[in-house]
Amino acid sequence: MFEDQHDKGRRNGKYLSAKLTEIEKELPFHLVGAGCDFYQYHIDRPFGYSAYQWIQTISGTGILEIMDKKIPVPGGHGMLLYPGTPHIYYAIEEPWTVSWITINGYHIENMLHYIGIKKSGVFSISEPPVMEAHIRKALQILSNPSEMTGLDGSVMAYQLLIYLYKYAVNNEKENHNLNSKRLQLVMNQIEKEMRTPLSIEQLAETAGVTPQYFCEIFKASTNQRPTEYINQRRIDRAKEMIINNPLKKIGKIAAEVGFESSSYFSTVFRKQEGLSPNKYREINL
Repeated sequence: MFEDQHDKGRRNGKYLSAKLTEIEKELPFHLVGAGCDFYQYHIDRPFGYSAYQWIQTISGTGILEIMDKKIPVPGGHGMLLYPGTPHIYYAIEEPWTVSWITINGYHIENMLHYIGIKKSGVFSISEPPVMEAHIRKALQILSNPSEMTGLDGSVMAYQLLIYLYKYAVNNEKENHNLNSKRLQLVMNQIEKEMRTPLSIEQLAETAGVTPQYFCEIFKASTNQRPTEYINQRRIDRAKEMIINNPLKKIGKIAAEVGFESSSYFSTVFRKQEGLSPNKYREINL
């Protein structure tokens, strides 16, 4: 059951909780509540909270105590709290004024992991007014309930995750962004040098990491091993050539997209497309 923040002593602000139907609770993202311009009092939650929370400093400074760390939360910063994570937060520069939004849904954790936010923490915000405006809009939606409130709230919850991806940065997310840049260099190399042999060691060197770490971040980003991805791109290129060059031999095409063996090319092609290269040409011509 969610806390009534006013009963606990919040002042000078407004908050509302969503009244969700059972169907709306099954959505991958849903809005639980929102509040704006609160004088933040001392919070101690030894068992955490029951929803995902984004709490953003409007003025003053607070401290988040979490996982044996004390992290300042000044202006231009906010804290994302995972459900069930023990935490304490309180003001050190009064008044500590915050706005907050709470969300839930079965797909939120996967989305947060994808954007590089795998645990609770404090984040600097590159565009604080955008995040503040989003929270106010969520509160406005809850202030004017209709039959579409649940769906509108679901959109707001999803949009919050997008904004966190675009504007929120901490060390963990910086690593995620750095890995994304590394992988983009590798993807560019694969496209340019597809017809040549490409080893894991070469690609890892391009990314500037060890081969083992390269395979880990590549699989986490694409859900494929590097060799699987390279073969997929080679087959995609081969399909274009098969259609655009109806007289060119299949073996020649296989070599031009980087397969050293025609038989291996046919095996990979059949596995990916469900038919042989010759049958693919026959159907598409």
